[in-house]
Amino acid sequence: MECQYTSCRMTCHRCSHAWTYMGTRLNSLSRSRRPVKVPCPRCHAKVTMNTKEAV
Repeated sequence: MECQYTSCRMTCHRCSHAWTYMGTRLNSLSRSRRPVKVPCPRCHAKVTMNTKEAV
């Protein structure tokens, strides 16, 4: 199955670090009802992916 998202803009709620996520968890973003979480590269807090920020 083809993934509909290629990247997602992320902003950490703990350290305010902003980055573009382009990893494998984008595959489950369109399939899963539950929020998909990715660790922040700077402080490793779990940041929830937002479908409005995904491209």
